[in-house]
Amino acid sequence: MKVSFIAVLLVFAFPASVMGVGYPDAIGQGSPMPGIDAVSHGFGGASVADVGGMNLFGNPAEISGSGIKLTAGALILKQTVDDGLGKHTLTYAGLGANSFQASFSTGFSDLAIGIAKIRDYTYKGEYFFIEANPEPVISGFENLTVDGSIWEAALGASREIAPGIRLGASAGFRTGTIDYEYYWHHFSESIDDSSSTWSREESEFAWRAGTSIKTGDATTIGACYSSQSENCPASYAAGIVFGNISMGFPGVGLEARIYDTEENSSWAGTVFGGIHPEHNLFFRGGLNLTSKGGADSNVSLGISLGVTVNFSKVDLDAAFNYNSESRTSNVFGFPEAQIIDDIVSGFSVGATIPL
Repeated sequence: MKVSFIAVLLVFAFPASVMGVGYPDAIGQGSPMPGIDAVSHGFGGASVADVGGMNLFGNPAEISGSGIKLTAGALILKQTVDDGLGKHTLTYAGLGANSFQASFSTGFSDLAIGIAKIRDYTYKGEYFFIEANPEPVISGFENLTVDGSIWEAALGASREIAPGIRLGASAGFRTGTIDYEYYWHHFSESIDDSSSTWSREESEFAWRAGTSIKTGDATTIGACYSSQSENCPASYAAGIVFGNISMGFPGVGLEARIYDTEENSSWAGTVFGGIHPEHNLFFRGGLNLTSKGGADSNVSLGISLGVTVNFSKVDLDAAFNYNSESRTSNVFGFPEAQIIDDIVSGFSVGATIPL
């Protein structure tokens, strides 16, 4: 049983193209971040039409102004498995949204350089197996620990080619290492433990291209494309914002994104908005639905909240995201799993410093 399970795990670890929370993420193409920075995080990940976040990793056509943006965050993940005999819960933590961007206006165009975490593989699975001896007893356990993420370092530029119309592009490098560690232990001293470790890497050129159109005083339409790499699918996205949200004024918006995963239809849709109750305080929120594709995965729901406090020389940002997904198969260790619930809570804080 030990050898066969490891063999199956190794088979699925590399060609899988499904995207999901928890175990499917760990063996597939990872989880996209709920927002590259604390601003987009608070809007449910919206970044195609300008919302004031790190546009270098959203829609590069919206790169503008001179300033520094940075974000750090964490993820809390909870997996609950119902195998018909009871519910088994495991909670673990990982690194969340982490990013940096510096932008500059040259007069001819706007430039930006930065680095951001774009996908996460954090997972910890544990399974206690039962043997009839002659009554059913827990005879041992196995666990799988996965650590790693994909980062992107890029340089981008944008330019207004006509009144209200901007084009932009960015290019850079995606890199990261995903480490796997499997361990099997039987409570009988006469049966040896077994373990296995392996890893896979991302090291590939990547690029993005986009456009934005400003119609009237406070409506912006954006569209962008992000290229495919070994562990990241290509994506197409479009969005619209009503209101000058990027400058801290009230507004609402819509965004849709399609991931090119070939076998599965993966998409995300987000509705978001912000209010400005005080001159130095801005609240934001977002609601998104995501389909990861595959017959065993349901549409997941995500809720995001964020706030920005404006000081004279810096804006301080904070955001929280809650995402819940259920599926009916594909989970570590539980062959009789009936329902798997994965919950991811993301926290991030950031700062924007004008130059």
